[in-house]
Amino acid sequence: MSVFRVSYEDFIQKAQQSLGAPFEPFVQEEKTVYVYALTRDLCSGCETQKPLYEALSNSINDKHGERVKFNAIHVSQQEQFRKRLQDFRELLKFAAYPTYLIFLKTEFGPVEIYRGIEPPMEEIARNIDLAMELANR
Repeated sequence: MSVFRVSYEDFIQKAQQSLGAPFEPFVQEEKTVYVYALTRDLCSGCETQKPLYEALSNSINDKHGERVKFNAIHVSQQEQFRKRLQDFRELLKFAAYPTYLIFLKTEFGPVEIYRGIEPPMEEIARNIDLAMELANR
């Protein structure tokens, strides 16, 4: 399974259409776990973890199949790079890059199950398993 990449611009455009729930357009299927990596250019942690995240996506696919969707939202170094980084952190309320989020869709919309800053991939895998248990209830 590969990681689906979303540009910052595409994410912001779709997120602004949903009132108060930026991930609503992206977390659409019930009983599916959505994993997001929030990354940026000029981030050594992001570069170090990128191949690890891709390997995790492949191993989780072997275990859970298409019920886990891996995504990355990336802020590229373009004009107003610093402002984009600040706006992104303000919108999603996170402190540093890379940050990983896990969501499930519920009757109330997307619910955040996990949030971590540069965690070991084993921690993300464990939280995916917990999210799958919740999704199966």
